[in-house]
Amino acid sequence: MNLKSRECPNCHRLVSIKTCSTYFLHGTSRSVHCNHCDTELMLPKEPIPFKWCVFAGFVCGVVPAEYFLYIRQLGLSKSLLYATLIGLLGLVVCMILILNKIYFKKVLN
Repeated sequence: MNLKSRECPNCHRLVSIKTCSTYFLHGTSRSVHCNHCDTELMLPKEPIPFKWCVFAGFVCGVVPAEYFLYIRQLGLSKSLLYATLIGLLGLVVCMILILNKIYFKKVLN
């Protein structure tokens, strides 16, 4: 049976975003509990490999800063402000992609 993203394999209801957001702070090696049936759930694999997160951070942070600093020739503070805004937008996009790629499996005791 194919599961949707963030769906509990036991009760087939969506696990809340609040429960899934623990992976942003603590990593993917933790288990979480379904907020409907209290089943312990784990990720069978990382939603997005770590190397792609490093690449996305570089593209969303360093590249815009270099663009605004050297090509558009803005000042340092303005370039860093614009690069920070673009970096935050990239971070939100990465978080949405991770939430859409989370699939759970039951933890066998």
